[in-house]
Amino acid sequence: MVKMNTNDFTPKKGITPDLAAQYATWLLDLGVAALEVSSGTYYTFHTVRGDVPIDDLARALPWWMRPMAKVIFKKQVFPCRFQKLYHLPAAEKIKPLIGNMPLILVGGVRTLGEMEEVLSGQKADFLSMSRPFIREPFLAKRMKQGKTEEASCISCNKCFAAVFNGLPLRCYADGLP
Repeated sequence: MVKMNTNDFTPKKGITPDLAAQYATWLLDLGVAALEVSSGTYYTFHTVRGDVPIDDLARALPWWMRPMAKVIFKKQVFPCRFQKLYHLPAAEKIKPLIGNMPLILVGGVRTLGEMEEVLSGQKADFLSMSRPFIREPFLAKRMKQGKTEEASCISCNKCFAAVFNGLPLRCYADGLP
């Protein structure tokens, strides 16, 4: 299985959905068992769509770097706004090209209705979530039991900031310690 970047959002032309679609066909030819589409890089916040906890991220840096880091972080905030199913356009471009290779969609998957629409429309074969399971480890079970139709994750990304600060991975929606 390969998790593949479909857009790196770097200032110069890098990986784009069209280029990723070409790579996907190569992976198919190589016999890859499944493909998960993703985007962003460690240096862009596109990987963590939603709020960008600038102060929490900056506090992980030495005191003298924090002011400049905040300026840089703020330039990255707007393009990172949360969108539902934000990798779906890339998945829709890639899915027809990869035959029977299962395609896994991650990114902005939050409601049972969206999940059912993606799967029944054969836009992806599997769905993947990260931050919703950090907040609610038993989310899939609760959905299956009919106890909820939506993840309670608000995409505050404080879980990401916590890891950046050397704290354990868990939901910190109420703030970092």
